[in-house]
Amino acid sequence: MLYLLYGDTTPLQIKYTELITEIKNKYPNITEKIFDCSTDDITSFFSSISTNSIFSPQELIVLKRAEEYKHLNELAKSMKLYNLAQKEVIIVYEEFLSDFGKRTNELNKKVLNSFSEIAEIICFRKENEKKSTLYYVQRELNISESEAETLITLIGDDYFKLKNEIEKIKNFLDGDAFTLEKIKNIISINHEANLKNLIDTFLLTRESSNLIKYLSQENLYSLFIYLIADELLIYLKIKILLETNKCSRNISYNNFKDNVYEQISKYFATDRGSMHPYPVFLKLKNGNLFNSVDLKSKLELLMKIEYEIKSGKKMIDIEIENYILDFFTEKN
Repeated sequence: MLYLLYGDTTPLQIKYTELITEIKNKYPNITEKIFDCSTDDITSFFSSISTNSIFSPQELIVLKRAEEYKHLNELAKSMKLYNLAQKEVIIVYEEFLSDFGKRTNELNKKVLNSFSEIAEIICFRKENEKKSTLYYVQRELNISESEAETLITLIGDDYFKLKNEIEKIKNFLDGDAFTLEKIKNIISINHEANLKNLIDTFLLTRESSNLIKYLSQENLYSLFIYLIADELLIYLKIKILLETNKCSRNISYNNFKDNVYEQISKYFATDRGSMHPYPVFLKLKNGNLFNSVDLKSKLELLMKIEYEIKSGKKMIDIEIENYILDFFTEKN
């Protein structure tokens, strides 16, 4: 079986993992070979798919970074010549997004048409992920699109967490009709993800009213201190890397991911390992919105506020809301 898998960023990686898992579950003893177009593995790839034996086991053959190969249409025509009865072949093409979310190397229709004759084509992009998640929630709970959107906002869009919460809601309702008021007290609201999104919006657009409102409603001032400190520290590291010419805002994602991030990933370590290169890349593109002096000043002020709150000298809600309101003024 031949698969052409294409899409962008995290959704593509998720779908790739799902497909590999599905194949390995179907063929528990399958052997696996991985080839990479960016390292000129194409000859070895063809050599592998051309070899068949009645004694050989089922093989899983993956060709990664097909976006690096300039002759995909010819590759599709060549694949018609091979017997793939003993093979599961996956060709992976990653599309990259500009700062404005537009695809810079979208897979063209000519290539798609060529592969459609011989392969199962799987596309998984950010918009597909959002639509499929929305449809899943609507279907499972028999609710409207707007209700599903509200629920996803509260819980977060992590698929596995969402699935668990949906099952919890279904068991709680036990056949009764869904209303948000009925289930609000039993779901695990993803305050961290929601607050992080509001902080991102605030830093990029200066819009503060929704952030302050959410902090007040949910009393998340302590979490805000932790999350915004983390964001400011990441931006500060990026500014220092830019100022020392260790990376550039004009770099492409592909180049950044393959050639630069490995050298600087140690600066973005977390308790779960280094950050994925894509969110770092996005912040790199927004690095011109800040300067290192201001970032240091804002971090120092945040630490001072945290100390005064913990020592009982200041009220957390007043200090944090003032910090937000004064964030883009010169005195901060």
